[in-house]
Amino acid sequence: MSTAGPLAVHRPEQVAVVIPAKNEAERIEATIESARRIAGVDLVVVVDDGSTDATSAVAMGADALVVRHKSNRGKAAAMATGAQLVAIREGAERADGGEGFSEELHAEPRVAGHTGPLPVIDGSETVPRALLFLDADMAGSAEAAQPLVDAVLGEGVDMAIALLPPQEGATGMGIVVRTARRGILRATGWEPTQPLSGTRCITRETWEACLPLAAGWGVETSLTIDALTSGFWVKEISAALHHRATGRDLRGQLHRAAQLRDVVRALARKRHLAPDLDGDAGSPSEPPQALTEPPVPVPQPEPSASPLPTGAADHDEQKTWTVVPERDAESERVERAEQAQERRATLADLPVNGEFSDDETRALGDVDVAQLDALLRDLPVDGDFAPDDVVFLAGTDLEVLAVRLHDAPVQERFAPEHAVIIASHLEIGEPTIPDSIPTPLSADEYTSLVVHAAVEAENGGSGENGGNS
Repeated sequence: MSTAGPLAVHRPEQVAVVIPAKNEAERIEATIESARRIAGVDLVVVVDDGSTDATSAVAMGADALVVRHKSNRGKAAAMATGAQLVAIREGAERADGGEGFSEELHAEPRVAGHTGPLPVIDGSETVPRALLFLDADMAGSAEAAQPLVDAVLGEGVDMAIALLPPQEGATGMGIVVRTARRGILRATGWEPTQPLSGTRCITRETWEACLPLAAGWGVETSLTIDALTSGFWVKEISAALHHRATGRDLRGQLHRAAQLRDVVRALARKRHLAPDLDGDAGSPSEPPQALTEPPVPVPQPEPSASPLPTGAADHDEQKTWTVVPERDAESERVERAEQAQERRATLADLPVNGEFSDDETRALGDVDVAQLDALLRDLPVDGDFAPDDVVFLAGTDLEVLAVRLHDAPVQERFAPEHAVIIASHLEIGEPTIPDSIPTPLSADEYTSLVVHAAVEAENGGSGENGGNS
């Protein structure tokens, strides 16, 4: 390890690689073998996120620790499962005394009725492994993540993010990158170069401070915001990593649309962390809240038998003193909880498929629930919205969105995620429908064309390389 000074004291000494994977049987073995060549790595975990090919079997054959989701649960869930498996493995290592355990040196005496020696567990504090998240399709380039590991183990960095070189064949999704970048800047004051880079080395303390994770592809945006606002050191570091690029066909556009949806959701969850830096600097601040209880008047003293000297009462005769009773923290906490519960009960009438969190409830503020409910139900959408989708949609022009969806050359009704993505691009005009695509379109096709139009408008027709979007 490097002797980099006080920031490197009590740092993790080893790293566990976590590789979320879906249908990566062709590349996963090379990725695992390359990851093992990273100095400091002593454990590789592969999370098979509902693959339909031999990803799990190949990974086990490469001697990785493998866990499998029966169905696809998304990137964030796969990352969380991998981190949990590392923690379980470390607990087991401590319980059996570790690799250096010797019965003669470390075990308590044998006890009648026991089948073996009882290890003496070292009570000294051990620093858990850092976590290095790698994409499953990096193949032989995975070992180029070494600078990230060095920064965390030796320099005191809490979250090292890979800056990737331009990827061959990547057409980029500049609007997703810019949306994430602006959102992180707004919430933290720091502007990342590649906000969607998923290759990250993170200390366990930082990881736990960032839980729960944002869903799906919004996880990187959420991790960055949570780490920075919790006071951890986040640093972008160049790494010559390469992975399979996402193309500009329909499948690629839908992938990016899903990314944009999840990034928007993640930013909606974090909206309370900082004011909107794009707003008017001179806008009036929020009015102070009224007292929840009236002030208690203090009885005025009886006049003194001996009059005060002339002028002594000039400043006090007209004063009426009041005292605001002190309220203990527990009473305030209970009252806030009751108010949040009442607000959530009101919001539950909306077409939503889950409960609003306290943060989401606060983000909706004083929104007119009845009006929001009517506008949401006017959208040609099948299914309920996620709570964080409702938070985002409440800040958009839902009347314009309704016109856009009703006028779209689509016979079927849209899914909630389609509406959220299209709402993100209301400033873009109706997409151009290529002559090669017959109408009516499917909801997927129309949404993809909206995203494509946004890409063209934002990028001027040229892609943006360098991010892993």
